[in-house]
Amino acid sequence: MSRSEYEEIKKLLDKKRKEIKNNQAEARSVLVRAGIFTEKGNLKKVYKDICTQPNLA
Repeated sequence: MSRSEYEEIKKLLDKKRKEIKNNQAEARSVLVRAGIFTEKGNLKKVYKDICTQPNLA
């Protein structure tokens, strides 16, 4: 990936982040489309057991 491609992707992600920042429905929609949450709002099975904090493992 070239530097210009990286900058373009970064701009697009920043724009999307700003769009969904104060819009819970849009944020949930992004997470559902990404396959992280179900339509009901539950975490998908593959994400339920992930622990990101070492002291909780």
